[in-house]
Amino acid sequence: MPKRSTSSSSSSSSSVKRRRKRRRRRSLSPSAERDNSPVNVFILDAKLEPEAIAELASMVEDNDLSELQLCSSVQESDIIVTAVRMRKRLERHLDWQLARQKPIVTPDWLRGSIEQCRLLPCADYAALEELVETTASHCPEKTCLTHEECTHRTSSDPFPDAPNAVDNANKDIHPGLFQRYACIRHSPLVCVNQDMVNQFLVLKRHRELEGWQLRALSYERTIASLKAYPHLITEDKLTEIARIPFLGEKSMTKVKEYLRQGKISECTTLLANERYQALSSFISIHGIGPSTARNLYSMNLRTLSDLERYYGVDPDPDVPAAEKLATLPQSHGSKSNIPQLTIPVGLALRHDLAETIPRHEVEEMRDAVMAELDKIRTGCVSTITGGYRRGKLESNDVDIVISHSDLKIGRGYVVGLCSQLVRALYRKGLVTHVMRELVRLHVLKAALLNLTFLVDLSSFREHNTLRTSHWDSLEKALTVFLLPNDGKGTRRIHRRLDLIFAAPEVYWTAVVGWTGSKMFERDLRLWAKQEKYDYTTSTTPQRDLD
Repeated sequence: MPKRSTSSSSSSSSSVKRRRKRRRRRSLSPSAERDNSPVNVFILDAKLEPEAIAELASMVEDNDLSELQLCSSVQESDIIVTAVRMRKRLERHLDWQLARQKPIVTPDWLRGSIEQCRLLPCADYAALEELVETTASHCPEKTCLTHEECTHRTSSDPFPDAPNAVDNANKDIHPGLFQRYACIRHSPLVCVNQDMVNQFLVLKRHRELEGWQLRALSYERTIASLKAYPHLITEDKLTEIARIPFLGEKSMTKVKEYLRQGKISECTTLLANERYQALSSFISIHGIGPSTARNLYSMNLRTLSDLERYYGVDPDPDVPAAEKLATLPQSHGSKSNIPQLTIPVGLALRHDLAETIPRHEVEEMRDAVMAELDKIRTGCVSTITGGYRRGKLESNDVDIVISHSDLKIGRGYVVGLCSQLVRALYRKGLVTHVMRELVRLHVLKAALLNLTFLVDLSSFREHNTLRTSHWDSLEKALTVFLLPNDGKGTRRIHRRLDLIFAAPEVYWTAVVGWTGSKMFERDLRLWAKQEKYDYTTSTTPQRDLD
């Protein structure tokens, strides 16, 4: 991708000075200077997709203004951003009396305020009709950026700290370290501060388990920043690492605590907490997410043995998975003969699926898939992505992106290939269950309207086409895979295998998208948006020059 042109050397020193000054976050008006307390923004995650939450959080984090900052407590917030538009739905997440004491606005208020460099009138963006008056009366003071301040935040100067702004630049430090986006920074599999990172991972996991997505995202960004730092963090490095993006006051407090005590006390407490232990074990089962895990915990279930008894699965670890599966009712889609990976099946297979997959077995799985695919369609190509492509010696699952070698007509060869291959693999006994199988269903009306419908082939239920975004529009199948016996007595167990199909022109974007971590992928999209690329894992990147 082409990069933006850099400023001339004659203006570099003034640019650096300007960046250094902006490290003291600007205020918008004289009145704001007298009252330096920022506007605390609370993002209610109900009805918001993770990508939308990340986008809104990034807007607040990146706006470089003293007027806005993220707030994790709704009680301490000055304004609440939500996609909820009905009172009954809002009351599930927010006490109505508290709601009447806060301005409650739609995400468009935040987007518009950032775009126009001023806090917009809240009443124009009130999320609920019943709260228009209270939203207007509690709206933060309207303030504006001067023209000069707005022009300083141009696309050619997007980051608060460019590498050349660091006073004592270290040649051993990658220049991307001080950049905002994780896709620009180095991220080793195991970093020199891995023990500290592991402690922060516990804090992030806890927030995820409790459904606090925004807080989890904050820790996820902190972790990505810490992993990028190439030296062991010590007391004398604190000033330097404080310049790294997303190491805020709270994170720095925990870093200092770790340096003093060799641990983070909250992490130690969580690891010994019964609820944290139970929820962590529950989400290790395929089909159970944080919300389901919390529901199961509320039913006084505490261990995986409790779950096995609840779902009627043989708890004996010595009983082979195949025997356990034979005793379970199989769930099939209305038109598909492929069993679904339900929670009981996930419990029966949990010992198999918990074992990591060595690289040589990953390659065996790829070879078996491609051999079967070659019988259906010749000329196909594939790339193993995920942890394997990142260099992991052992993977938790296997991701394979598949395309066709013919750049001109390959798109037509790829469409519909997903369902054909999965059914062929199932007939041969290689695929045993389908967790999720998606294809793009093109019908005449959809083609005329340039629409694409996603259908879950494991149940043939059409996805909600009214949702503003989907995971992506690539054909994919999330399966359970079992290699055949090799005649050498090699132990074969069930593995998780994801098959992703991409047209030749978007093959490389799919490979990139399915290689990186969630944070890498999220930041890659944000970076592409900033650089005016139209990038997704299912579209060819195009530069928007308008």
